[in-house]
Amino acid sequence: MGSTASKPDPQYSTPLECLLANLRTLGLKRDIRPKQLTFLCSQAWPQYSLDNGSQWPATGTLDFDILRDLDNYCRRTGKWSEVPYVQAFWALRSRPTLCTTCAPSQILLTMAPQTPPSRAKPTPPASESSAFSVPPEDLVAPPPYASPTAPSPSSPVPTPSPSTPAPPTSSPSSPAPPTPPPAPDSPAINPILYPPLPPVTPFSSPVSSHTRSHSNPPGASPPPPPAPLLPLRQVAGADGLAQVHVPFSLQDLAQIEAKLGSFSSNPTQYIKQFTGLTRAYALTWQDIYVILGSTTTPEERQAIWTAARAKADQRHSANPSPERPPGAQAVPDTDPDWNYQEGGGGQLRVRYMIECLLDGMEMSSHKVVNLLKLDEVTQGPDENPAMFLNRLTEALVQYTRLSPESPMGAATLANRFISQSAPDIRKKLAKAEDGPQTPIRDLVKMAFKVYNAREETAEASRKARLKQKAEFQASLLNQQTQALVAALRLAAGSGPQNPPPGACFKCGQEGHWAKMCPNPRPPSKPCPLCKQRGHWASDCPRASRAPTSRGRRPERPRETSCPPPASELLSFNDD
Repeated sequence: MGSTASKPDPQYSTPLECLLANLRTLGLKRDIRPKQLTFLCSQAWPQYSLDNGSQWPATGTLDFDILRDLDNYCRRTGKWSEVPYVQAFWALRSRPTLCTTCAPSQILLTMAPQTPPSRAKPTPPASESSAFSVPPEDLVAPPPYASPTAPSPSSPVPTPSPSTPAPPTSSPSSPAPPTPPPAPDSPAINPILYPPLPPVTPFSSPVSSHTRSHSNPPGASPPPPPAPLLPLRQVAGADGLAQVHVPFSLQDLAQIEAKLGSFSSNPTQYIKQFTGLTRAYALTWQDIYVILGSTTTPEERQAIWTAARAKADQRHSANPSPERPPGAQAVPDTDPDWNYQEGGGGQLRVRYMIECLLDGMEMSSHKVVNLLKLDEVTQGPDENPAMFLNRLTEALVQYTRLSPESPMGAATLANRFISQSAPDIRKKLAKAEDGPQTPIRDLVKMAFKVYNAREETAEASRKARLKQKAEFQASLLNQQTQALVAALRLAAGSGPQNPPPGACFKCGQEGHWAKMCPNPRPPSKPCPLCKQRGHWASDCPRASRAPTSRGRRPERPRETSCPPPASELLSFNDD
């Protein structure tokens, strides 16, 4: 939880979400695909049978052993395309400052000193100082302490021979090696020549930062920010390792308050985060009292305290033992001044107190049932199905009294997952044979198939739209060409614009006027105008001189002329 100088990021509760948010910071944005990473972490890796009985969680982990087993499994089975995604979790684990928004239990895992087996540490150059690169002259002890008082003749001081090397010096943080008892025949050494060592002062940073291998030479860059501090951590003391209490800072309390939230609004989330906090850190009575005082109201804190004492009395009545004291002793109001050192019993007492407080939180929480809140949880357009299921499960636990593991809760969760998913995913899930009775794991697999195929579907839709657009443009161009040809024929005087309704009486075919008949046959009767055979009345040479029967003017013979100029055609086309 310690103080960090990094800029606070949005809150994430799982290592997978933290890794997705920090891909650019880790320099993996170009090599790691977020959708593939999410699918491997939440779907593929949990099904692998890893060594040592390890099981990969669907939300990801920073545990060294699980990451090592998964890395070995991928390399042994030839899954080389998944190795870079495993290395991405190694990269996140090596940057504890990016994991401050993860669960406290995951933050604690990043403080382990192990490194991934596939990335061997490079051999430090000779210029760097380490425990094995110190020159022999630096390991020589300083000259013996010269006492102002001369030794007595009865106890001569043995002088070291030149060939006998002096014992090497130890770092201030390491305990002094035990001195072997003198031999019976050897003379006693005057204690005045070897004064006692000065008391060791607890350091304000981890012990490893004060060793020779972690010291910075002059002119070197400053060390990275220290890892988060624990409320109780081990330091080197005069008698060995000792527990030193490091209280929470104001920034730590602000982060804890934001992580836990409101107890009355969301008791489930509060209890979950409080449980993770107590498992990740070695808390004291004072730490628990400060956390409850800063995250709950006086009424809520009093209700939790009273319920925890009542639960402690029930446990003591069921099984009286020193490890199960009654309520006032199990959950005291004032600091009991427990001894938190090894063997002091204080750590066991505070763990039992935490168990009683968790039971008290469960008893004093008043959950309000509001099914309308479940309707508000819908999947976003680009939201991962696993994340959507996580939000839906949290809403089910928060606003109902149903458990996701119960049959009724599982059916409700599956029904909501189907009906409130994205439109394309909902269309696929609606075709499930068992409907809401389908196991939620199968529904998530179906949703991921649609989610991962969105890019291919979008590309196919884009190509279909382009093809349809091209066909429409070709059809429109064809229509415009036909209209232009018809207009040019009309301007050239080739005939009326509209075809006649019936067949031509000269050839018996449709689609043209009799005056424009291409294959006229000779009439069977003589012409009514000139009484001669061989031509129709419309083609009679005397038709222009013969009067019409209804007083109409005789039709003038069509004059043979050249086609109109191009300027007239252009003007007609413009009209």
